[in-house]
Formats: sequence, structure tokens, C-alpha cells
Amino acid sequence: MNEFSAHEIKIIKNEFAKHAKGEYNTEQLSKTEKFFDRIIKNNNAIKLLVDVKTDKIVNSNKYAQEFYGYSESELHSKEIYEINVLKEDEVKEEYVRSKELGRDYFESKQKNSKGEIKKVMIRSTALSLKDDNFIYLIIHELPEKDEAKVEDKKKEVSIFSLNSSKDEITLDEGLGMLEQNAKDLVSLSNKLAESEEKLKQLNASKDRFFSIISHDLKNSFFSIMGLSKILADPENTDSKQKKMETAQMLHESSKKLYNFLENLLSWARLQRGEMEFNPTQCNLYEIVAEVIYLFKAKAKQNGVKLSNKVSLSQQVFCDQNMVNTILRNLVSNAINFTQAKGTVIVEAKNNGEEVFISVTDSGIGISEENINKLLQIDKKHIEPNINGEKGTGLGLILCKEFVEKHDGKIWVESQEGEGSKFIFTLPYNLKTK
Repeated sequence: MNEFSAHEIKIIKNEFAKHAKGEYNTEQLSKTEKFFDRIIKNNNAIKLLVDVKTDKIVNSNKYAQEFYGYSESELHSKEIYEINVLKEDEVKEEYVRSKELGRDYFESKQKNSKGEIKKVMIRSTALSLKDDNFIYLIIHELPEKDEAKVEDKKKEVSIFSLNSSKDEITLDEGLGMLEQNAKDLVSLSNKLAESEEKLKQLNASKDRFFSIISHDLKNSFFSIMGLSKILADPENTDSKQKKMETAQMLHESSKKLYNFLENLLSWARLQRGEMEFNPTQCNLYEIVAEVIYLFKAKAKQNGVKLSNKVSLSQQVFCDQNMVNTILRNLVSNAINFTQAKGTVIVEAKNNGEEVFISVTDSGIGISEENINKLLQIDKKHIEPNINGEKGTGLGLILCKEFVEKHDGKIWVESQEGEGSKFIFTLPYNLKTK
């Protein structure tokens, strides 16, 4: 018997059992599915995946297609009982008999596209993938039992057990080593999947970076150059008041460009691992008060009431510069998306381990569809603010990365027309970091 398939079944069962216990999140389940896809495509045996509801073959490897003599599409159009010679009840009886004999496999007969009957050994396990139930089958053709083949089988077991002329390693020891190797393979495959995901993120970051450079940065400079040209034009006949207004617009555009460049440079340094991370015990109220003071004039100009409702004694363990940047971006966005007579409130609560910091506005809100795009580097979605202006979205991406640097999380609660609430977590003290 081919013991490799027994270990493959065992590994797959253990891997999917973890998901059944709820130990993995969606991302980790995706990695397992990718690993399973690589396993089923391996041609070390005939492999089939059968839908329990329909009995249809829904996945197979090249070896299976060659063994049965069907193309992939032809094989996947068949029910499992169309290739079985034994009837459904007979297969079930053989399965039950094998269990009574203590086997982890059962024997059956199957036919190929030419009608040839093949005696086979089958190992199987049940799997749940995305709430659908399947049976995974690993199948080996059983050879004729003549002396030559028995001798070949002994050689196969000898190689499998890693026996040598000097060392006599038992079959059980060989199986143990194989199981360990298989576990290592699972670990390496998971690391490969992680590397693949990181590569995708890096490519998305690169694309986003060049999009900002080629479009958003260029547009910011166009605005400044246009306003400065108006002021520098010797034939400009605008009144003194009109020129003051143009100068004020130029000043505001320059400030926006400066803030944007500051975010861009911070993000670029973070991507290259050049940004220092120096968390210390800080007074959160003081950090928020500094940000509130910075935006006080802007809020007043927009007719927005800006409030700091953080406790005077609230502590957090954080990198003060990073948290200042997070709050500057969130408060600035909140003011930009809130109409006159609206409110922007910064609050904080802690549960002894984490501090939950929120920036809440009474502004125009965000649709559920767009909430999911806001914090993703590869999903550019920029809504115009109340003045019809569009930003780059980079500030929110930077917020997300700074929060995650603290092992925290950031999310959004919002409905269109009913304001937005951006919430992020920070560690309360050094012990929870």
C-alpha cells in the first residue's frame, strides 16, 4: 500500500479541522485552500474532489485525467458513480467492511473511457470549503500479485523507510520522519503563500506610489502654479481685497501640499523600513490637545465645532509622532467632510489592555461599499469633500500602517448622510505591547 497517501490525508484533515474549530480567519483559510490546490494538482497519485450534494467530480489532477482517459472538462462532467464499476451500495458496503477490518482505505473497481476495469485502492476524507461539503479521494491502481511485483514492493518499502546497509530504520520510524517532513512542507507552503501575499502588497504599493506621483502630486503643483501666476502677472488688475483672497488660497494650497508631501515621505520611509519606532508612555489628552489646537482655526472657518473629550489622565503606550500623524489625518478629514454647524469629537476609552480612540463627525458619511475600500492600498476610492475637493487617500493608508505598527487595529463605522466614526486601538501600557 502507498503510505504517502495516508499521510497526505492525515495532514489535510488536520489542516481543515483547525478551521472547523474557528481557529483561523478568512486570510488563513485562503492560504489553506491554496495549499490544498497545490496538493491536489500533485501527480503522485490519482486525485479527485467530489461534491457531496451532486456526486459530481469538481476537481482532479493530470494523473486522474490520464488514468480514466478523459479531458479535464469531460471528467468534471461526470458523477463519481459513473466511473465506479461497483454500485453505490456496494461501495458503501466495502467502505464499512474496511473500517471493521481496521483499514484506512477500501478497495473498489473503476472503469476508464475505454471500458477497461481497474482494481483500485481508495483513501478518502470529508472537507468543507466555503460552506460546501466535498469528499477528497486519493486513488492507487492495485497491481497483480506476482512474485516480481512483491519484490518491487519490498524495495519500495525499503526506500520509503530510509533503510541502509548500516542502519536498520523501521517502517514506523520512516513514517514518522515522513510525517515530520510533510509538516515542514505545510509550514513552507504557508510561508510561500505569505510571501506571495506580501509581493502582491508591494506591487500594489508601487502602483499606488506612481499613481500619486503622476497624478495627485502633479495636480497639487498645478494649483499652486496657477494661483502664483495670477499674483505675479503684472497686468493683473484685481483689487487689493481680491489679491488677498488669491494669496490666502495660495497659502492654503501650499499647506495642503506640504502635509501631503509629509505623508508621502513618511509612507515611503515606512515601506523601506527606515522610520524609527520609539514607543513610550504618553498622555493621550496632551497629544489630542495639540492636534485640536492645530486645526482650531480651520474648524472655525468651516463653522465646525471641534471637541477634545479625552480624559485628562488618559495614558497610552505609543510612538508620539506616529499617533500625532494619525490624529492629524483623521481630524483633518473629519473637518473636510463636515458641513457648517457640524461637530467633530475626539474621545477615548480603555479596557485595561487597549485604548479605543475615536474621531467622530456629523458629516456626509460613507456608503458601506466604499468603507471597504478606504483602508486598502490597492483600492483607490476618493470621495470629494464638502467643497468638492479630492485628496489622495494616502493619509488613511498611513494611519492604518502606523496603527498596525503598534499592533493595533483601525476601522470605520458610517452611514451615508449620518456622519462617520473612525476608531483605532493602541496599547494601554508597555506590558500589553
